[in-house]
Amino acid sequence: MALPAELLQAISSPGGAKVALVVGAGCSVEPPTCLPTARDCSVEVHRRLVADGILQNGDCADPTDLSLVADAVFAKTGSQRDVVERLCDEHYNLKLATANDGYLIAAALLCEGAISSVVTLNFDLALTHALSVLGADHIGVIESPDDLPKQKAINVYYLHRNVNAADRESWVLRTASLEHDWKDHWEPIVTTKVLTAPVVVFAGLGTPVAVLITSTNLIRRALPAATKFYQVDLVDKASSKFFQELALETSQYIQGGWCQFMDELSQRLLMEHVGQLQHAVDRKIREDGNAEDVADLLVRLRALGLVKLGKLRAYWLLHEKPYCPVEANAPGLIADLLLALAMVARISGAVAVILEDGLVEFQRDGRAVAAHLIASGRGHRGRSALEAEVESRRKQYRSRPVPPRGVIVGGTSDIWPTTPTPPPDVVRGDESGNIVVGPAALPLFHISELRGDPERIQQVVP
Repeated sequence: MALPAELLQAISSPGGAKVALVVGAGCSVEPPTCLPTARDCSVEVHRRLVADGILQNGDCADPTDLSLVADAVFAKTGSQRDVVERLCDEHYNLKLATANDGYLIAAALLCEGAISSVVTLNFDLALTHALSVLGADHIGVIESPDDLPKQKAINVYYLHRNVNAADRESWVLRTASLEHDWKDHWEPIVTTKVLTAPVVVFAGLGTPVAVLITSTNLIRRALPAATKFYQVDLVDKASSKFFQELALETSQYIQGGWCQFMDELSQRLLMEHVGQLQHAVDRKIREDGNAEDVADLLVRLRALGLVKLGKLRAYWLLHEKPYCPVEANAPGLIADLLLALAMVARISGAVAVILEDGLVEFQRDGRAVAAHLIASGRGHRGRSALEAEVESRRKQYRSRPVPPRGVIVGGTSDIWPTTPTPPPDVVRGDESGNIVVGPAALPLFHISELRGDPERIQQVVP
C-alpha cells in the first residue's frame, strides 16, 4: 500500500498532532474485533422487528439501511428503543469488543501525539479497549456532549454515542437526531478541536447508511479549505458512496483494509523512532568511545512494530504503564543499553536476541544459553528502587523455557558498588542454581561494571 507523501510527512512530523482520524464500522469488521457491517446488522434487526410485529414488510423502504429502519420504527412507535434493544441483544459484544491491530496502532499513535484526535462513528468500544490495553489514561474519551468538560489535550470522540449510553434514545441512529446534536453540541468542538489538524483521514466508513453519510458530509463541510484529507476503504473507489459524497480526487482515495493501512502508517513513525536510536548510539560512541555494532539490534527493534516497541520501552525503562511513548531522554537511555548488549554479545561470542516480553536471550548455535531482564533507572532511580521494581515484575517470566538469570542495568542515579552483595537469603545462601525456586533475588549487572571489568561478562553469559 503506497501512502501519499503528505500523509507520511504529517504522521512523522516533529511535534506531532498533524493528523486526525474519522473511523467507521469497517474498522470493527476486521479480526479479532469481528463485528458485523451496518448492513448485516440492519437486515437482522429488521427481520426481528417484523417477526415481533413492530414493523410490517414494506414499512421500511430499505431494510439494509439501519437509519431507515430506525426512522420506520420511530414513525410507528415514537421511539427508537426497539431498534437499539435488538442491536444490543444480537450484538452483545459491542461493549466487550476486542481491539484489532488497527485500533491498537491508533491508540499508540494517540499516545505518541502523532494523531491529535479520533472521531469514531461506531457504537462499539474497541477503540476504548485499545487505549486501556496500552494504559493510555491520559487520552480523553468523550462519549457524549455531556463529557465535553472532561476533554484532555488529546481525545477520542464518540460522535453517535456508544453502547455505554444508558438512554437508548440518545444513540444517534436517525439523521434528524444527528443534525440536532451536530448544531447544538458537536459542530464547534469538532471544528475547533479535531479538524484543526492539517490532515484528516476518513477510514473504514463501510456501508453507506444514511446517518453515516450525513455525518461524513457534516464533518467534510467543517474542514478548513487548506486541510488535506483522505479516505481509506476496502472497496474500489467507484463503488464507494462515501467517495462520491466527499467529492474526493482519485489521489485522495487509498484502497485497503483498516489494519493494513494503520500498519503502513505506523511504519513511517517507527522509522523515525529507530532513526532517533541510531543518532543516540552514534552520539554515545562519539562522547564515550564505547564503539559497538548495534545494527542487528536496531533491525530487531524495527521488526517489532510500533506497538510492541512501545511496550518494550515500557519494560526496559520500568515505565508505570504498558506502553511508553518516546520521551526526551528515552533514546539516549536505550542507546546505552543497546551498546552494552552488543558488547556482551561480542565478548561472550553469543548473539543477543531481543524478545517481545522485554527479555534478551543470548544464543549460541540457535540455542539460548542465558536470558536477562533489561532495566534502566531512567537517570533518577537508585539501586534500591530499581531492585524493588524488577522483583515486582519478575513473576511474569517464571514459566518461560529459559527464565531470566539476572538483570542488565543502566541509567541509575547513584554510584554502583563493584563488590558483590551478600545473598538475600543468609540461610540458604546463593540459590541462583536452584531449578525449583530459582534465586531469591536476581543478580544485577550494571553496564558500567561490565565495561570496567569485561571478565564479569562470563557471569552474564557463561
